Amino acid sequence: MQVKPGEIVGLAGPNGAGKTTLFKCIVGVVHADSGSIHVDHMDAIAHPLKARKLIGYAPSETALYHQFRASELLDFAIGFHPQADRSLGRSLLDELGVPRRRRVGALSHGMKRKVLLAQAIASGAPLLIMDEPMEAFDPAARGVAISLLREASAAGRAVLCSSHDLTSIERLCNRVVFLHGGSVLRQGPTGTLLAEAGRLVHVTLRTPVDGVSLPERNGWCWSGSDRKWTLIHEGSPEDVLTAIADLPIASVRIGEGSLDEIFAALYAEPQS
Repeated sequence: MQVKPGEIVGLAGPNGAGKTTLFKCIVGVVHADSGSIHVDHMDAIAHPLKARKLIGYAPSETALYHQFRASELLDFAIGFHPQADRSLGRSLLDELGVPRRRRVGALSHGMKRKVLLAQAIASGAPLLIMDEPMEAFDPAARGVAISLLREASAAGRAVLCSSHDLTSIERLCNRVVFLHGGSVLRQGPTGTLLAEAGRLVHVTLRTPVDGVSLPERNGWCWSGSDRKWTLIHEGSPEDVLTAIADLPIASVRIGEGSLDEIFAALYAEPQS
């Protein structure tokens, strides 16, 4: 997978899919078993410290230096980045409502996450990696965070983030990558995936059937087993309902056009 300058890519997947591990491999905290990692043309495996200076990282963990004040932690974190903007970092703390002089240990979980967001953006690095950047944010703070990350993207920075909040990914990201077991299961532009979600039909049957008993058409793809099946289709819902009319149907639900629908369809069954 690749994240281009000016692009915001969202990683999605269940717990254990590999999102945080991927981030830790990119920043050099964990060594990749195989493959290659390049950050702004820098080989991040061969030169991890040089690559790290090109990354503004907001990890999911908030086990920070609790004796520091919020502004001191910001200064410490961005001090490793030659292109960092200290005044921007402090203005971001103010915009996010973080009391600068309060010690980090006295901050709430949400406030600690705001400090992490501010230091990543203020690092000036060309790549931002954000692990659950809006966790514990209220709706107003979430809106501010989305605006800040969009501004960073518009300035030509690449943004790679993860979240279990797929609604925020819909709002923020140009492209979405679904992971499973450390591998890319599905990826595509957000708009394309949402259009596909509107072509989902969830079918519950009165009695179990196997896949060979299901009707087939060009552009159709079934997933599921026994009594619960999901269909990705081309064409109109009316055509689908006509084609499946002979099945022992208990209920049918048409997809709502959301990433939650795609998530449910992708992870409905254990993936091989």
